[in-house]
Amino acid sequence: MKKLLAIIFFFPVLIGFGQKKLREGEKIPFSRVAVYNSNDKKTDIDLPNGKTMTDKFVLVLFFTTQQPLKQIVEINQKLEQTLNRFQNNACKGASEIEYITICAEEKPETWKKYLEDGNLVNSKFNGKKTNYLAKKGLKDEVVKVFAADKFPSFFLVNPKGRLWLETDSAQALEEAFRSICRTNASSSTADIAGKVLIGEKEKTPLIQHSVYLLNHKEDTIKSTTTDAYGDFTFSKVDTTQALTIRIAPTEKVKNNPMVFLAKLTGEIITELKKTLKGDFEYKLLKADVVTLSPIEDEDDITLKYKKFDKSGQKSLLTSENIYYESGKFNITFEGELVLDKVIAILNANPKVKLDVSSHTDARGDDASNLALSQKRSNAVIDYLASKGIDKSRLKAIGKGESAIKNRCLNGVECSDKEHEFNRRTEFNFNKN
Repeated sequence: MKKLLAIIFFFPVLIGFGQKKLREGEKIPFSRVAVYNSNDKKTDIDLPNGKTMTDKFVLVLFFTTQQPLKQIVEINQKLEQTLNRFQNNACKGASEIEYITICAEEKPETWKKYLEDGNLVNSKFNGKKTNYLAKKGLKDEVVKVFAADKFPSFFLVNPKGRLWLETDSAQALEEAFRSICRTNASSSTADIAGKVLIGEKEKTPLIQHSVYLLNHKEDTIKSTTTDAYGDFTFSKVDTTQALTIRIAPTEKVKNNPMVFLAKLTGEIITELKKTLKGDFEYKLLKADVVTLSPIEDEDDITLKYKKFDKSGQKSLLTSENIYYESGKFNITFEGELVLDKVIAILNANPKVKLDVSSHTDARGDDASNLALSQKRSNAVIDYLASKGIDKSRLKAIGKGESAIKNRCLNGVECSDKEHEFNRRTEFNFNKN
């Protein structure tokens, strides 16, 4: 069995051997990579070998703990965002992606702390992701094929076991997948996931209930059952056709004439209309397919501000996810990435002022949540000020759980996704 590991540490040695790097498009002469897992046990990663029919791509990110942590966090975020747009949500030919990180570090404890400090353990990729460790001890088992000449860098292996791309640019990865999708444009697919709620005021989840997806001929092409939160998912749907979501009439909806379709976050999209047959249904618009994707592709704060700056509006209110550890208010590396964009906006627009409002979900004591949200807003202001932004332009506001955006008020059982929707920081830019 050939192994890929110590290449990260011993690149100069490989060059000394006159090693020729694998070129893009060439077949990788092995199908397994030996690494260490989080339990410090040797394991194998299986790569596509072209022998079985699959749409599986594997993306391998190489890095070392010598890189600034914020750099790796930012790269990882960009990669996960890109992969989320294509994992079961773009086209046939790139419908299954496995994301692997391999860190070159001798000490497992150093590697684990690096992952924890950067919140790299908790993946936001809507697919399979695993972090692995490569240690110096595998020097004699180096596979002389991949030769990373800069770190971090990543390699994309296609379903036929060929090196599709070697780069250190997330944008290049985005373009690679777009190219794959253009080649397979006639077979576009997407996951469609949502929530069914019933009742005009209460909007309680419709649980353990059948949901059907129909095509333009009104043939049922997918069916599933809602879970304990009213959530459902239709996987790998052909989105080139007209689609309708239908709820059949049962005793559960007999006395609840209002049935709503919502995002997984609990944000209402529309009311399903009752048909003459007693069904409840909604014909999906093209925009709804995007909206109901498990990972919606939204503009980041920089793009939002550019649109606002070109408009005649005087203020822009935008919500962003600033990540905090539970019950804490210190800014993480992930949070800093968003705030660094805010700093760039404020530096480029010296007359603009900013109000920062932090919100919590409804879990926990109301007063404690209010105090915590104020501390989080204060922490944001302190970070901005530490980077040179005049505090006279900034205002910190804590709103606790006073502005819940969905049904998840005190005492209401909700999914983690619904609660997460309420944990947000709002930035209100004012031109005046």
